[in-house]
Amino acid sequence: MIIQCLTFGSLWWLRPGQDKGHSERFASQAAVFNTTGFRRGARERRNWIVAGVIRFNAGTLLDQRLNATDLEGGCFQTCGLERSGSWNRLLLTRRTRAVSLPDAVLVRVQKREFGRIHYGSEWRTPGVRIVAASVHGEEQETLLWMHIGSEITTERGTWQCLQNNGKTQLSLTGTPR
Repeated sequence: MIIQCLTFGSLWWLRPGQDKGHSERFASQAAVFNTTGFRRGARERRNWIVAGVIRFNAGTLLDQRLNATDLEGGCFQTCGLERSGSWNRLLLTRRTRAVSLPDAVLVRVQKREFGRIHYGSEWRTPGVRIVAASVHGEEQETLLWMHIGSEITTERGTWQCLQNNGKTQLSLTGTPR
């Protein structure tokens, strides 16, 4: 399955390999994680209402720099969104060439850009799944797994995952209800 990652969550961290004596502990044995959350100075808060992470095994990405801005927009192989205990997890393996129509799209929805999601309402169509979601005061950040054509509704209106001239994006298609 191919997923196109338009944007990632705000928080990134590296988990080194378990063999403390191995020279590749921080390289090929490591894993890089991403999720939703908030940064205030040096402090990071996940504040999950839906716990979930995206994982990259560093050994599969040695030929690629793990810089979030370089990874955004890229297509990756994945087995799909899985549950691990009470967490969602999405393992992204090898980067692939861009495809004309990915199987799914990963997108970060932040309140300041898209408006607040009212999670208790019917705010999404069936092609939308939450990977992770964090709330802190009035702030909100959600990582969504979406299919082309699926929709979400926020306080600013209805947003649809569209592909236009080969570019995939979340576009405002309707006004608030």
